[in-house]
Amino acid sequence: LSLPMLFMLTAHGLYTNACMKGEECVPTTWDVFYEKWGWMLIFWNLVGVPFVYCFNSYYLLVANPQAPPTWFMALLFVVLFAAYYVWDTSQSQRNRFRMMQRGTYVKRSTFPQLPWGTLSDPEYMTTAGGGTLLVDGWWRYARKIHYTADIVMAFCWALACGFSGVLPYLYPAFFLGMILHRAARDEARCRAKYGADWDRYLAKVPSRFFPSIALVLRTPRTSS
Repeated sequence: LSLPMLFMLTAHGLYTNACMKGEECVPTTWDVFYEKWGWMLIFWNLVGVPFVYCFNSYYLLVANPQAPPTWFMALLFVVLFAAYYVWDTSQSQRNRFRMMQRGTYVKRSTFPQLPWGTLSDPEYMTTAGGGTLLVDGWWRYARKIHYTADIVMAFCWALACGFSGVLPYLYPAFFLGMILHRAARDEARCRAKYGADWDRYLAKVPSRFFPSIALVLRTPRTSS
């Protein structure tokens, strides 16, 4: 078992475990809630996921490329875990905030429950339609910070396969295009839904993918 193979097993394991431990969050994802259970989603889960998402692991098995240096793989593990932490906790914060707003939140003990996955008394905006927009936790720094973490993980998968071919980089290239397209669609939907409130939200959280230094250094609020 080579280091790149171990890396891919870890990466896939993190994804799989996240879906299992946070199964109550799946119905509110873009794929299920907005795309609906139609031909596109069915086809993609039957064809795209097995062949595209698993391609890098298959590439390592069949092509057996030269493994990157050990120090490079160690760095990739650090980046993977850091990106996963942001991806996991940011989505936990948002979904648990929604559940708390609806009175349906139940604390679970599924493993691992990462620190800062739940916000206590978070700051949020109330829209004219009565909805709420979270502007606290990771969501005070960027509107799509979970997408940023997801993209970083995708490129880590490719980098673990080394530099002897371009095929491993097809997955992150596809993933980047898909995520950028999805982000644009989601923001257009939110602008149509919230109207002027969306402009207020953009004023509070101006960054889409990457937090600005000013936002990172901004003093957290002391009261709601």
